[in-house]
Amino acid sequence: MLLKKGLLLCMAVLFLSACSTNLNAAEEKEELRQKLIEVNRTGAIGEIGKAHIDEAVSAASQLELEGKDRDRFVLYHLIYATNDIEMDKEDVYENSQLRLQYEETWKDLAVERYGIQVEEERLQEIIEKDATALKDDVFSPDNPERDTQLYLAEELGYSVDEYVYQFTAPIFEQREIRENLYPLLEEEYGTRADHEVSHQYQMEVIDEIVEAQF
Repeated sequence: MLLKKGLLLCMAVLFLSACSTNLNAAEEKEELRQKLIEVNRTGAIGEIGKAHIDEAVSAASQLELEGKDRDRFVLYHLIYATNDIEMDKEDVYENSQLRLQYEETWKDLAVERYGIQVEEERLQEIIEKDATALKDDVFSPDNPERDTQLYLAEELGYSVDEYVYQFTAPIFEQREIRENLYPLLEEEYGTRADHEVSHQYQMEVIDEIVEAQF
């Protein structure tokens, strides 16, 4: 009898433990999902001052970030700082990494799930053309933000051409993919409303990231 009671108790403990584990996993999934949604709602950079840039680059150096990780961290640090959002550098880094993961998954799903292909030669032509036009605009002597942009490029160690390419190439690539992807998504989702297509694909990407983590 004691053995039977002990066995039942053990089974009850294992069942409760399994339920607790499932509950924790569900909570963690929802927490990650909400973080990704929030990161994608992040606004634009406000008015940048050199002090903002110094602080962002210094924080990136403290975290020993390099390349794409550093650039994206600096971008997000500037977004929060210029919008008076207080956040420590570790949280800024986490959010910038989530955004990078989102962008990579956004592209991967378009390629792997929907068969979208972008010709590298055409993409480079688009980037060269549009980046040149943007560079001429941003770094025009008539642009009041020219000196700030030059300062940011210098602090990141980029020439003007490198700076424009690093921060705009992903945008132009995504735009090119979107032009081919959205007609397929309109059929998939049964709507031609751009905002609805964009939202549904965003959630599809977020769900893909969440499921891959657990």
